[in-house]
Amino acid sequence: MELSVLLLRKILSMALMMLMGFAVVKIGAVKKGQTGVLSSLTLYIICPCMILSAFQLEWSSERAAGLLLAALAAVFLHVLYIALTAVLKKCAKLDRIEQASLIYSNGGNLIVPLVGATIGEEYVFYCCAFLAVQTILIWTHLPRLLVPENAKKGGLKKILLNPNMISIAVGFLFFVCRITFPPIIGDTIDSVGGMIGPAAMLMIGMLMAEVDMKGVCRSWKSWLVVGGRLVLYPLLLTLCFALSGVTRMFPWAKGVLLVTSLAACAPIAVSVTQMADISGLDSKKASALNVLSVILCIVTMPAMIAVYQLIC
Repeated sequence: MELSVLLLRKILSMALMMLMGFAVVKIGAVKKGQTGVLSSLTLYIICPCMILSAFQLEWSSERAAGLLLAALAAVFLHVLYIALTAVLKKCAKLDRIEQASLIYSNGGNLIVPLVGATIGEEYVFYCCAFLAVQTILIWTHLPRLLVPENAKKGGLKKILLNPNMISIAVGFLFFVCRITFPPIIGDTIDSVGGMIGPAAMLMIGMLMAEVDMKGVCRSWKSWLVVGGRLVLYPLLLTLCFALSGVTRMFPWAKGVLLVTSLAACAPIAVSVTQMADISGLDSKKASALNVLSVILCIVTMPAMIAVYQLIC
């Protein structure tokens, strides 16, 4: 329960950052639609620095095994979520944006600062496994889900040239080869990478100021999607972790899978809105669902982590 309280405090702190971003747009200090610069800085500079910084750890067989477990857990999570969504799609007649919102979580920008602040900076290392798996799916499965015609288009180049994937490959190589950055370069990368939490929250707050929430809140399917993303899916994943018994066989696994659980109960990924916009779909609806999930996660995330700690 102590971790859940610490998590709640951190989420509330980040919520205040979102309000700052919301306020600067509402008072006119920043115009609507100007989040592009901040988004680009996050994608091309801040997030890669965060990933490189996370891999600057001393090699150990336990850390290598933990990274492998985190990667396998991330694959299982997405397979489970895609399968569950396929069932819900038929039952509730979900559209493509609603399906994508159920599957993909904001496991990068939001989870990395939360993991660093609540569990410890050394556990950010395991976030990279989730980021790698989700980045591959975001550039392969997500475009095909939103626009089936995209199935004919190859996404290998986009995956390989994605800044996050390049950073993960370089960081992992440095980790395996036990290469560390010189102090000046290391301090620079650590400082820039540490900006990911505030930058992401300010960006989300600015997006909130542009969204009309009334239509989304009136739809029962919106509450089904957000409830599934924040509560139902994470609970089922936690149950699978508990039944597997892996945390009892390997004591170190509980901390690793806690990182995956945090990513599992995170709000809807901003990437869904971005891909919807690129694909010519209703990006405003995707953005509104994202904002609704961000607001509600203040309550749901600590609750989901409390359940994980109780049964795993």
